[in-house]
Amino acid sequence: MRLIIFSRKVKLVLSFISALLISSVCGSQYLFSAYSTSIADKLGFTSVQINTIGSSANYGVYLFTPIFGYLVDHYSSRLIPMIASVTIFTGYFCMAMTYQRYFKSKSIILCALYMFLTGVASAAAYFASLSTIVTNFKSYRGIALGSPVALFGLTAFIFSQINSLFFKGDTYNFLLFVAISTGSIMFIGSIFLIKLPSEGESDEEILSIPSTSSPSSTVINQRDDDENVPLLPSEQQRKNEEPDVGGWELFQDIEAISICFTKLLIAGVGLMYINNVGAIIKTLYSSTHEDSTKEIQEIQNLHVALISISSCLGRISVGLISDLAKYNHNVGRIWFLLVACLYMFVGQFLVAFIINDLSKLWMGTILIGFGYGNTFGIITTITSEWFGSKRFGLNW
Repeated sequence: MRLIIFSRKVKLVLSFISALLISSVCGSQYLFSAYSTSIADKLGFTSVQINTIGSSANYGVYLFTPIFGYLVDHYSSRLIPMIASVTIFTGYFCMAMTYQRYFKSKSIILCALYMFLTGVASAAAYFASLSTIVTNFKSYRGIALGSPVALFGLTAFIFSQINSLFFKGDTYNFLLFVAISTGSIMFIGSIFLIKLPSEGESDEEILSIPSTSSPSSTVINQRDDDENVPLLPSEQQRKNEEPDVGGWELFQDIEAISICFTKLLIAGVGLMYINNVGAIIKTLYSSTHEDSTKEIQEIQNLHVALISISSCLGRISVGLISDLAKYNHNVGRIWFLLVACLYMFVGQFLVAFIINDLSKLWMGTILIGFGYGNTFGIITTITSEWFGSKRFGLNW
């Protein structure tokens, strides 16, 4: 029988690419502003109702993260995104059917449930990809984690551009496209999503092994290897030992609590703008122009794209810069969280008190998107480094 051997490098590359693919479709909830007003007009929802529906996707992402964190830490990385692929398809497909009125009921509760399912699925698949990368890449995590985190932020840009180029306001077919593309990409990516053992363990995975060596020689070799292992860990080993903080210990850690509340405040303020930028654009546009659904849709797509691009740049740049600052200048990553707060504050201040013209709204959009991306990029890395990778999913 012929041996099929995969080297560690090949498995790392395949797993990393799979994580990137999955992450690239996990941020679709930030796309909601691109079609929210269209759904509101078609189904007769008020501003409060449509905002509730959009927020349901975010509730799905954040309320179930501890559960998904635990699952990805203890179970197969492949199974979770496979299930998520079916769930996210179901959510967007049902939303499309409701929009086109193929489903008789246009209940706000059902619409919120559909978006909630998309958020749950996105969180599950995203955490599976992040947990895999944290396990596989022990060094330069800022860069390693920055890539999938950046693609997560870029999802809305990719889909908003596709919407502008190919669908041009056809919300029904666009929602069907989102359902099929997100579901299929998650499923394909899950096939190659593999958590690898550390360097000290086996470097190769043999899928089919005909045994040719005798059991006795194997035992002797194992004993010889064991005799080369020191009984007591060296000082260097103790220094390099990764922290492992999680569970109830995390609630007693003042640093963990501080990071949690900081993330809650920044992310909450950012989501408030992201979910409502479509309504803000419609209000500003209507104050100076006659109502034009097509032009409003184009401006909404533009701002969704700006949020997505700036969030992506914020996520990937903070990973790279914090790595360089830490390893070359011994600057702690926590300082970059303060920078993220500054971006968010300035952006929100401009939108609330300075900007009253639609042509200038892009400034606030970019700053808020960049601050939002910075926040998630740096907190992801801080969580893995300060509290360890073993329970990263649950901690994050």
